[in-house]
Amino acid sequence: MSAALAAPGLAACEPMAGGTVLVIGAGIAGLAAARALTARGASVTVLEARGRIGGRIHTSRLWPDIPVDLGASWVHGVRGNPLTALAREAGADTLATSYDSAALYIAPELAAVGVKGRGTDRASDLVERAFQRAQGAEADLSIREAIDRISPPGSLSRVRAAQLEHHLAGDYEQEYSGSARELSAWWTGADDEFGGGDVLFPGGYDQLTDHLARGLDIRLNAPVAHVRWDGPGVEVELASGERLRGDRVIVTVPLGVLKADGIRFTPELPADKQTAIERLGMGLLNKHFLRFETPFWPTDIDWHECMKPEPGRWSQWVSFAKAGAPVLLGFTGSDAALQVEAMDEHALLGEATATLRDMFGSATPAPIAAQVTRWASDPLSGGSYSFYAVGSSPADRQALARPEAGGALRFAGEACSTDYFGTVHGAFLSGQAAGEA
Repeated sequence: MSAALAAPGLAACEPMAGGTVLVIGAGIAGLAAARALTARGASVTVLEARGRIGGRIHTSRLWPDIPVDLGASWVHGVRGNPLTALAREAGADTLATSYDSAALYIAPELAAVGVKGRGTDRASDLVERAFQRAQGAEADLSIREAIDRISPPGSLSRVRAAQLEHHLAGDYEQEYSGSARELSAWWTGADDEFGGGDVLFPGGYDQLTDHLARGLDIRLNAPVAHVRWDGPGVEVELASGERLRGDRVIVTVPLGVLKADGIRFTPELPADKQTAIERLGMGLLNKHFLRFETPFWPTDIDWHECMKPEPGRWSQWVSFAKAGAPVLLGFTGSDAALQVEAMDEHALLGEATATLRDMFGSATPAPIAAQVTRWASDPLSGGSYSFYAVGSSPADRQALARPEAGGALRFAGEACSTDYFGTVHGAFLSGQAAGEA
């Protein structure tokens, strides 16, 4: 794909009258913005702090027989999703996975007290009733507080409590990356979805970002320290001290970087933008790819769940046997992910293997290799993706995305998307919209 061609949906747009634009960040939002601008005749330079493009899309090729996506892995909802068209343009093959292809394993401690199944209907009904009650509250509540108001701690049997915690860990804490103590009962679940199933990229998610990046002027290892947007034009100062000038700047760094004041702005950002950065949550979902000599699990099943006393800690696994590799992907999310991220790899793998032995038997072997993520510890991400924390709302995402100084300063990325936050397609559409604007 040459620089003269547009990303999906841009072919019929009118070109802009030149101009120089600096784009900070070469994740999919930054690349989408740069493509949209380039298609209109702008002179665009993308500044990326890492030594690679992609940001939170990070495909490892350490294992030559299977690329491993350490960041984003799925396209969620293929029907009408712009990533579907982009994958087609890039020639990227897809592999469908299904949540319906799932097996549940119950840890011995819970089986001993009578847990026999997920109890999803009762757990989800309790959560929905808590959400409905919370809508009438004078102020926003966390999901945990909303549940406690209608079902105080200790009021559920141990069986129902275990089922509830498993449901919260999988459907909320790992889905939205925040703790039930932090997730807003007013706005969690307010995202939109595309129809159709979910797919992986057996050849790696980086096929999409590589395709978008073709022909673009991208400077790697170029961390930005300071953005001056008091005009005329804008000035971006790199950590090296080098300064670049342009007519406009689009900032696409993760919310976690903004929360950590990873970039200084002069003048300071408007109060509502600063408030949005403070109020929105930056969550954590870590991935742990464990490789074995051969599969010892049922290879015709995609998802393997374990209901255990520590919900969210190795409770969900995905098999890559269908992709031709003896690999299991184990998730940890939210508070559990922070705890596991602090462990050294030996302890981490020992704990993960112990869970697999609860699931598949004591003869389960230890992994022969592993690749794990620690997104919270990465200063260039500061977490995995954004969520609605208690007290935040769509108005915060709108404030973050609103242009400043007549469009001289814009932000883009999944945290700016009110409809598709926390997703790759949300980041892509946000970047594309910023570039089009």
